[in-house]
Amino acid sequence: MTNLKNYLEAKVNSRGNKNLNYLSSFFSETELSILSKKTISIVGTNGKSSTANNIAMLLGGLDKSYIAFTSPHLYDYEERITAHKDLNLNQYIEYLENFELENNIILGYFESTFLIAAKAFLHNDFDYFICEAGIGGKYDTTSIIQSKTVVLTSIGLDHTDILGNKITDILDQKIYVSNNIETLFVSVLNDDLIEIIKSEYTNYSKSIFLSEYLNSKNISFSKLIFKDLNYYLSLMVVDLLLQDIKYADLTNIKIKEAKGRFEIVNDSPVKIIDGAHNYEGVEILLRNYENKYGNLNTDIFLGFKKGKDINNILNLIIGKTNYNLHLIEDDTFFDQEITKEIGYLLDKYGKNYKIASLEQFKKNKNPSILLGSLYLIGEYKKREL
Repeated sequence: MTNLKNYLEAKVNSRGNKNLNYLSSFFSETELSILSKKTISIVGTNGKSSTANNIAMLLGGLDKSYIAFTSPHLYDYEERITAHKDLNLNQYIEYLENFELENNIILGYFESTFLIAAKAFLHNDFDYFICEAGIGGKYDTTSIIQSKTVVLTSIGLDHTDILGNKITDILDQKIYVSNNIETLFVSVLNDDLIEIIKSEYTNYSKSIFLSEYLNSKNISFSKLIFKDLNYYLSLMVVDLLLQDIKYADLTNIKIKEAKGRFEIVNDSPVKIIDGAHNYEGVEILLRNYENKYGNLNTDIFLGFKKGKDINNILNLIIGKTNYNLHLIEDDTFFDQEITKEIGYLLDKYGKNYKIASLEQFKKNKNPSILLGSLYLIGEYKKREL
């Protein structure tokens, strides 16, 4: 019998995830109804995994049962499907194999892990299914749930070849992860986007905005870093969904932070690893770093996945004289953009750089940041450097 690890590894290089029209039939109508009612769908450009992790920790701290589905993983697939108790996921392979055979399709990696997570949630009759969308929302695999509870973490330019080149296009893709939302929770966005959400969308019954929630708690959000906004967004979701709990009890629950997101792996010299992989994510990372450490002379080690808006991301960095660039050598992680392409852009700007390995990042004696892809961060973790 095939084990789940082998089943999924066979799909690593598959360009699947194109079976949206079939996926609903994996579940009965009753199961889809349960998923719709009990799922907390999380969409956004950045902060989805951190928010999902926070919500899971809060629910667990309140003795609520849950499964959380997130992506991508750093080490292995088991990170994508977590729960408040141990699960036997191998038992679901047969469901997937039969579904592929019956419909003459090949499921992609993301599709497979999502279907397993959802089926495991249903079979265990848990309280909540915390479900992070992959890309966008409207045509994302997870949209088959049509969740009545949706959380929007942020809006920025990423995957523009799929989602569109305008912020409003991307907002549209995210919010329409469900056409029948009962409660839409929205993080701190700019005023224009909030006004658009309030005035132009009719696919939700009620919207709750983090800025208003924080004001009700006398918390100023203007100086909160992105990680803190994610925490308070998660707190708001659990607080208002459950209603019968005390806010003080919620804030006393200890949160284990998600790995690979502004993770400090060394204090002296400071070394930070962060999976920031788009313009907004890198902008947030650098702002948080500068707020915490000032304008330190810092070595930035970069590695990007193919297809990213590298030119605009580099523009965030090259204008600052305190950042020295090191490009992670080729063939370090999955689907990596070659250094020649990144170097070509840096040469155009007259910005000096070096080629470096992960080992050199580890041994570097200067303050340093490793960023550009969660696959890169995962590779760093796997090597236990």
